[in-house]
Amino acid sequence: MADLNRQDIIRGMMAEVDGLSHRMAAASLEAAISCISQALIEHQSVTISDFGKFGVRQRRARQGMHPHTHAPIQIPSVAVPYFSPSPALKQQVKHGSNPDISR
Repeated sequence: MADLNRQDIIRGMMAEVDGLSHRMAAASLEAAISCISQALIEHQSVTISDFGKFGVRQRRARQGMHPHTHAPIQIPSVAVPYFSPSPALKQQVKHGSNPDISR
């Protein structure tokens, strides 16, 4: 089974919503991604019920080693995004079910 890409998601949105054009589906996906990205940039979390939570964690500074010279280097602290799936999503993946999300 191939991985989904942006166009696959847009086609899936069009299949789920009658009368949704490709342009509107693409704009909706872009708007959702933009909202989530902006919240993460501002170090806010985003929770989508029955799907999961997007957030930002601070990775601490640490001592590393240069791969070629093996000299010690200081790796700075950095903010990294993460995704934590909801219990409902974990169950769906575990059991391979595909319920109607819109309910």
